[in-house]
Amino acid sequence: MASQASQKSQANGGKDDGGMDTRKVSKDEAAFILGQGGKTKAKLCAVSGAGIDLQELKGPGGVATNQLHIKGTPHQRQSARKYIEFVIAQRSGPVKIANPSEHDDLTLLTVPADTVSFITGSKGYFLRLVEEEWSALLFFLLVDPKRPPAHVDPGNTNTLAIFGTERSRRGAELKVMAAIEMKQPGHFTRTMAATESADEGFSTDTVHIMEDDYSYALGRGGTTRKKLARASNCIVEYVGRIAFFCGCKRERSNAKEYMKWLLMQRVGETVRVDHKGRDDVTMVMVPGHCIGYVAGHRGCNLRAIEEETSTFCFIEGFAEDYEDHKPLLIFGRKEDRSFAETLVWERISHKFDEAPDYGHGGKGKRSNKGKGKGKDRGKDGYGKDYGGKGWDNNWHRDQDDGKDIREKPKDALSASIDISEDDAAFLMGPGGRVKRKIAGVSGAFLELKANRMEIYGTADQIARASKYVGLVMAQRVGPVTIEDATAHDDLSIIEVPAEAVSFVTGKQGCFLRLVEEEFSTLLFFLDFNKSSKRDQLERLAIFGALRDRRGAELKVMSAIEMKQPFFFTRRDSALPMQDPQEGFSTDRLVIEEDDYSYALGKGGATRKKIARASGCVIEYIGRYAYLSGVKTERIRAREYLIWLFRQRVGPVEVDYANREDVTVLAVPKDCVGFVTGHKGTSLRLVEDDTGTFFFIEGGRGDPHPDPKPPLIFG
Repeated sequence: MASQASQKSQANGGKDDGGMDTRKVSKDEAAFILGQGGKTKAKLCAVSGAGIDLQELKGPGGVATNQLHIKGTPHQRQSARKYIEFVIAQRSGPVKIANPSEHDDLTLLTVPADTVSFITGSKGYFLRLVEEEWSALLFFLLVDPKRPPAHVDPGNTNTLAIFGTERSRRGAELKVMAAIEMKQPGHFTRTMAATESADEGFSTDTVHIMEDDYSYALGRGGTTRKKLARASNCIVEYVGRIAFFCGCKRERSNAKEYMKWLLMQRVGETVRVDHKGRDDVTMVMVPGHCIGYVAGHRGCNLRAIEEETSTFCFIEGFAEDYEDHKPLLIFGRKEDRSFAETLVWERISHKFDEAPDYGHGGKGKRSNKGKGKGKDRGKDGYGKDYGGKGWDNNWHRDQDDGKDIREKPKDALSASIDISEDDAAFLMGPGGRVKRKIAGVSGAFLELKANRMEIYGTADQIARASKYVGLVMAQRVGPVTIEDATAHDDLSIIEVPAEAVSFVTGKQGCFLRLVEEEFSTLLFFLDFNKSSKRDQLERLAIFGALRDRRGAELKVMSAIEMKQPFFFTRRDSALPMQDPQEGFSTDRLVIEEDDYSYALGKGGATRKKIARASGCVIEYIGRYAYLSGVKTERIRAREYLIWLFRQRVGPVEVDYANREDVTVLAVPKDCVGFVTGHKGTSLRLVEDDTGTFFFIEGGRGDPHPDPKPPLIFG
C-alpha cells in the first residue's frame, strides 16, 4: 500500500531529489508515531508517499535520543512532516487547523455531533479501517479523542478532517457518509436527486436504488458493491438508497452500466450487451452443457471467479435458451479478465474431462468408471507406467484391482530406517501414495515392515530415499528447515509470494500433490531461516531429477503468475529469449493474446501435445511459453508452436527435407477431410494415442498439388 502511494506521489510531486529531513521526537512521541505494530508509521508512509524511519541515537554522555528520518520528494517530505505534527498533536488533545484553504490535500466533512462516537467506533476502530482501506488520514477537529463528550446537543456538529489524494479522500468521505446515513437516515439524502456530471475528469454521479434492489446491489458483506467498484475501477458507495459513483467519466459510465445489468438479472430480464468496440470486456463462448457447471449452484462458481480476479461476470441470456454455446462476458481490467478467462476455461475443461468415454468398451459402456478405472493409462493417460520418468521398468499393473506393484530388485543393496507407528502411517499415506511417491522420486524400492522401512536399490537410490523419508517424517511434526541448499544436487528452491501460498498449495495440498504426481517430484514449503528472512516470500523446495524439477518448478511458476500477474515475467524480461548452450536450459517464446487459448487447448491438451512431440518441458507463464530441455528439444518446441500459431489463421508450409523428427505421408486430396475428421477431431485422436504433432501441410482448399502431405512430428 505504501509503495503504491509513493508511486502516485512521485508522479505528482516531482522526482526524488535524494534529500532527507530529520526531526527529533521524545520517547512518548516516538511510541505514538510508531503505533501498535508499526501501523501508524505505515499509515503516514502510505498517505504521504515518503519513507519514514525511526532511529535511536546515542548522544553525549550516552543519553539516547529518538530521531525521525523522512525521505522522498520535497512534496512527500513536506506532507509527511505535516501529518506527523497532526499525529503528535492528537496525543495531547484536540487538533486545530487555522486555515483549511491552505491545504490542497484536505477534505472537511461536517458530522452531526450525536453520530461522532458511532463513526469513530470503539477506540477509533472504524476510522482506522477507513484509513487503511483508502490510504487516508482521518481525525476530528476540536474533539479530544481521549475524552469525547458524554452528552452532546443533537443540533451541534463536528468537523472530520480527511487528508490524502483526491481519490483517497473521496472514497474515505463517502465511507463515513454511509455510516452517518445509517445512524441518522436522510441526513445527506433527504433532498438529494439523481445527478450526472458532464466532467470528463474526476467527478461524482448519483443514482437512486429502489428498495427491492438494495440488498441485491449490496451483496453479502457488501461484496457485490465492491465487485462493481473493482471491475469498473470506480469508487462505488451506497449512502442510504443513493449510489455514489466517483471517478473519471468512463469509470462512472462503466460502473453505472454494470449496476444496471446486475439489477436486470435480479428480476429475470434478459441482458444483451453490445460488446463490439468495448475494451473492458472479454467474451468466452461456453458450450451449452457446461453452462451450469461453469456458473455453479446459484452462480456460486462465477462469484468465486469474480472474487478471485476482481471482475464482473455473467452469462448473456439464459441457460434455458438451449443454444449450443452461450457467451460469458467478463468485465474488468485486461490482466484481471485474462486471469478470469483462464479460470473459466479450466472449469470447461474439467467438465469435458468428466464426460464418459465410449471409445473402447462397447456401446454405452464407460471404460473409465468403477473399480480399476483407467488401469491401462499412466499418469498422463498415454499408456505409460505409473511413475513416469522417475520409475524404472520393474513396475507392472495388477489387472485385477488396478494397484501398482513393484518387484523387489535382485542383488540390490539395502538399508533400513527405524520409524514409529505414527511415522509409518504418515509415510504410507492414503492408499500408500506417499510411499509410492518417495519410491518414484528416488528410484528405490521401499517396503514397510513393522516399525522399520526397508529400502532397496543402488547406493545413490538408497541415499536419496533415506533423505526423502527423513524430510517427509519431519513434515509431520512441523516445518522443515534446510540449512545448506547447495549441499543437495537434487534440489530446486522457488520463492513464492505470501499472498499466493494458499493458491499454490490448493485445498488440503491438492495442487502440490498433482504437481508431484505429474513430474515424479517431492514438494513442500520450507520454514523461514530467521537470519535471512525475506519479506513477503516463502520458499518451496522441489526434489527430483533435473528435468522433473524444472517441470514442477514451471508448473508452480505458472500458478503464481496466474495469481500475481508479471511476478516472474517481469523478472525474466532481461533474460535472452534463446539460450545458446547445447545442454539442458530454458528458452522463452512470446504468445500473442489472440493465440493463447488456441495454444493452450482444452485442459492444456495442445500444450501437452507439443511437449510430448518435441520431448521438451513446456509451460505457459503469463503470456510466455517457457521451453526447457536440451537445445534440439527447445528448437523443435519453438518451431512446433510457431507452426501451431500459423495454423490458427491459415495454411502452413514446412521445409521438411533433411529433418529427422518428421514422417511424411501422401494422402489423396479428396481423402483429406476423412483423415482429418470434423474440425480435425480424427487428427487430434491420433495425436493423443501416439504422442505426436500431426497436421496436413497447406489447406484443404489451396492449389497444392495432389496428393497432400500429412506431416507427423515426434
